Amino acid sequence: MTKPTSTIRTDATQTDRSVRGTGPTLCLALRLWGYEESEVQSWIEELHALHGAATWRISRERTAHGADLIVHLVKPSRTRDAAFCWNCAGANYALAQSPVGAIEMVLFEGLADQLPSMRAGHWAAAGSLSPQAALGRLGHLVAAASTPRSDRRAVVRRNLLCMITRQLDAA
Repeated sequence: MTKPTSTIRTDATQTDRSVRGTGPTLCLALRLWGYEESEVQSWIEELHALHGAATWRISRERTAHGADLIVHLVKPSRTRDAAFCWNCAGANYALAQSPVGAIEMVLFEGLADQLPSMRAGHWAAAGSLSPQAALGRLGHLVAAASTPRSDRRAVVRRNLLCMITRQLDAA
């Protein structure tokens, strides 16, 4: 019998070390497409366990004032072979109408081949991860890739966000 040498779990939503150390905390806002707010709110308590690297909140407002990153969390609203997903269409429209300077992305619960072919902005597929685990991983990656500004706020770098969305469920 063999014993794994790696203690890293792909479903983990937190680590034993701080991603950012003593740097500024990121504010990550969630816009929900197809999810019950109460369900996602229950996940937020665990997501806050990112050791001060990020705070999460659900936003009902379009601009999510004060957020460093807006994450549109999309649950597929179609079967695998159907041609249209209302939740994807809503999130895609929201990204296309994104205000200048806003940093937004979509986290899709599903596989990359289920994504709509025409997409605005950055989209990441959770793949085999649960939405909760994917949000935890996303929080760690975004916090690690952000840089502090002189006013002690963090900035999510767009070029790294593009790489993060491609690698979210990379094993």
